[in-house]
Amino acid sequence: MNETTYCRISEVNKLSDDVSSFKFQSQGQPFTGLEPGAHIDVHLSGNMVRQYSMFAWSEDSMSLTVAVKREESGRGGSLQMHQLRVGDGLEIGGPRNNFNLEQTDCHYTLIAGGIGVTPIYAMASRLKEIGADFRIYYLVQTQAMAAFDRLFQTLEIGDNYHLHCDDENGLFDLKEVLTQEPAGGEIYVCGPEPMLNAVLESSSALRSGNIHFERFSTTDDLEHDPNQAFDVEIKSSGAVFAIGKDENILNVLQDNNIDVDFGCSEGLCGACIVDVLEGEVDHRDSILTPEEQEQNEMMCVCVSRAKSKRLVLDL
Repeated sequence: MNETTYCRISEVNKLSDDVSSFKFQSQGQPFTGLEPGAHIDVHLSGNMVRQYSMFAWSEDSMSLTVAVKREESGRGGSLQMHQLRVGDGLEIGGPRNNFNLEQTDCHYTLIAGGIGVTPIYAMASRLKEIGADFRIYYLVQTQAMAAFDRLFQTLEIGDNYHLHCDDENGLFDLKEVLTQEPAGGEIYVCGPEPMLNAVLESSSALRSGNIHFERFSTTDDLEHDPNQAFDVEIKSSGAVFAIGKDENILNVLQDNNIDVDFGCSEGLCGACIVDVLEGEVDHRDSILTPEEQEQNEMMCVCVSRAKSKRLVLDL
């Protein structure tokens, strides 16, 4: 597991009916890696670890803030978060960034859906700070669900900020937005899986440019081959471990005292990505891009498996 920092909750604010922000104050050293797109691992009770993107942090790097949507039918993490009060202490892992904002002289388009707004707001704040050319589309179902609308308004970017409420404005026209994107622009997207898929399906409307996206839920609808047993070889020692049909690589390595970082254990956070030296990977994560998966040079050992009989990992 990654190194953690002991923190106390120094502030809790209600941003909407179901979204609250939580400020974590380090009780030791300053945080490192405080940058747009980064997320933290919050260690909750019952050995539960959940990842949340930061949207703000202090100049002295001693505190950071996340926002969490309360999900009544979720997996329990958000309910625990919403029970936290000022003064409560807990361990924080990270920050870690798999959604890095590339700062160039190009035009930026930021598209946020629902609680996927958290990294997008951090990016908008940085782009405003450096005087970049950018615009924001914040997509919600209703005005009442626009938890970050007030925060975006404080950026004072005028007509470059667009709040889209489905109940008032109808279906958002992604293809039209991408058609208007200046050539060579950078597009950053975070939100629910259907929205991400819609952006990718509409990407043919782009004249040129790059689309960067981050998921905060797993792609459970993808089909995979049935689980097969395979072997994993550790390059540094030559040790070989059998991975059964009902086992995953991460757990087997942990059981054999092989130290591998991990976080969500769902293929979302990227903490357990390791380099692959030999073998063919059966990718089942939701973080590596299709191009990265095709290159077959790395894998998430918490969920991905092998198509070949053996994988050689750079551990």
